[in-house]
Amino acid sequence: MAGLLSSIAAITFALNGEFHAAGIGLVLAFFFDGIDGPVSKRISGRTDNDRAFGGNMDSLVDMAGAGVTLAVVLLAYGEFETAYVPGAFALAGAAALRLSYFNVYGLAPGTTRYVGLPTDQAIIAIAAVMLLDGPLDSELFPVVLYGAAIAVAGLMVSPLRIPKLVGVSFYAFNALAFAIAIGHAAQLFA
Repeated sequence: MAGLLSSIAAITFALNGEFHAAGIGLVLAFFFDGIDGPVSKRISGRTDNDRAFGGNMDSLVDMAGAGVTLAVVLLAYGEFETAYVPGAFALAGAAALRLSYFNVYGLAPGTTRYVGLPTDQAIIAIAAVMLLDGPLDSELFPVVLYGAAIAVAGLMVSPLRIPKLVGVSFYAFNALAFAIAIGHAAQLFA
C-alpha cells in the first residue's frame, strides 16, 4: 500500500505543477514495489489464497503507479492539452497489457527474464527523463518527455527479454533510482 500512497502523492504533486516532488513520489513507488515481494515471502503461514491476493494487489498497485500515475504526469506536463492524451493512453494501455501478460504467462519460459520492460523500470525511466525539466528548454522538454513516454510504452509491450533484477543488479538499479530521487530533491530545493 505504500507504493499506492507514493503514486497518489506523485499524482497530487504533478497536478499542482510540482514535478520534481512528483519525481520523488515515482521513485518511492518503485522502491516500495521492489520490496513488497521479498517482504511478503518472509511472512510465514501464507496460504495459496494469501499469495493470490498479494499478486493481484501488486498488479493493481503497479497499474496505478506505471499506468495511471505516469499518464497523469505526462498530461500535467502537457498542461492537459488534447495532444497529450494519446501519449497518456499509450502509457496506461501498455502498462495494462504488460501486467496482464505477466499475470497470465509470468517470466519468459525457462528463464529469469521478463518479456517487455517491467512496469517498475518504466517508472524509473520516466522519472530519469523528468530530470531534464530545467536543463532543457521549456518548449523542448515536453517533446522529449512525450517521446520518452511513447518509447517506454513500446518497450513495455515489446518482445524484448529483460533480466529480472536480483542480487547486485537489484541493488545497483535501486542505487540509480535513489540517485534520480536525489537529483529531483536537489532541483526541488534549488
